[in-house]
Amino acid sequence: MERRIFTVLFLAVFATMLGAGIIEPFMAIYAESLGANGLMIGLIFGSFTLSRAIFTPLIGRFSDFKGRKNIMLVGLAGYTILSFFYAAASTTTSLTIVRFLHGLASAMVLPIAMAYVGDIAPKNQEGKYLGTFTISFFLGLAFGPIIGGTLHDIWHMNAAFYAMGAISFLSLLLLIFMLPEINAHRHVHPSSIKVILKDKTMQAMLMFRAANAYGIGAVMGFLPLIAQRLNVSVFQIGFIVSANLLTSSLLQRYFGIVADRSDKIKMTIIGSIMMLAALALMPFSTGFYTLLFYNMLMGLGSAVSIPAGSAITANLGRKLGMGSVMGLFNTAFGIGGGIGPIMAGIIMLATGLSFVFISSALVVLAGTIYFYHLMKGNTEYRIKAHPI
Repeated sequence: MERRIFTVLFLAVFATMLGAGIIEPFMAIYAESLGANGLMIGLIFGSFTLSRAIFTPLIGRFSDFKGRKNIMLVGLAGYTILSFFYAAASTTTSLTIVRFLHGLASAMVLPIAMAYVGDIAPKNQEGKYLGTFTISFFLGLAFGPIIGGTLHDIWHMNAAFYAMGAISFLSLLLLIFMLPEINAHRHVHPSSIKVILKDKTMQAMLMFRAANAYGIGAVMGFLPLIAQRLNVSVFQIGFIVSANLLTSSLLQRYFGIVADRSDKIKMTIIGSIMMLAALALMPFSTGFYTLLFYNMLMGLGSAVSIPAGSAITANLGRKLGMGSVMGLFNTAFGIGGGIGPIMAGIIMLATGLSFVFISSALVVLAGTIYFYHLMKGNTEYRIKAHPI
């Protein structure tokens, strides 16, 4: 039963992220075609992640009590329907509204799937299970831009939206017929959100996740613009984004296994440092190949830090409520990813495009330092687990 749940969720999330990845890297270009400036581009990106941040903790906690499957079905139905509204958007305002609703649908899919996996992961194998599962997320986003770039160049942006809808619909069918429901609170009665937020480890994970997302949001939102100024084609932009995500996805399982046997705090810090270095170097790119290299470095940093951070969060979820903890963990991603593009848009208007990436690196650095401050006295996640 556990293997079946894992496999179905892996395939469904891969397909869903593939659909989202088809449109995400080209949203800035699409928004510009509707007349958006740098600030409006940031708002369009931020509306998605801020919406997810608002609704994820409520939905995660609800799933702890009422079950997870039906929530995911509603979210995937929303993905399918909204693809047509993307194609129909004719103004930056309507596009922002669609993105906000898409964020709500997203809050019902990935965080709930992560809670599912956290429920079934054996003790001391959280890094392995969540690291392997996260491959579905990054692999979908990695191949999505290549498909989206091809559809964009051959037909039109609308073709990418329709492809997202078709793939989301297939994911919906897979979950309807193949995914069993489980007792969501079989491990522990969920603590209140207030109690969870007072936990020092939870605070550290929220800071790590928010800072990490801030950097990712800046790259996804503004990388196409810096690439175009270097005469990089739309297809090459898709390839660069895919290389970033594919590097991360291919190494998630390996570093997840390493995290189960190693110092999870140190791994989280090392990965974050690699990510901020890549962000700081991107404005100094001279063309396609240097931009590709820095994005692959960023992907490697994510592969090192995310499985370790997810394993710490899953351990905490066993004590305080898996859906609630995973919901808050993803809310932090939504807050960072929502604020990041908006602030980057303001910074772009005030100083120029290059400082968007440098300032994002400084935010990741600050988050890493604060994470270390909160976790430096924690010995639970520095103790090596028994070999798996």
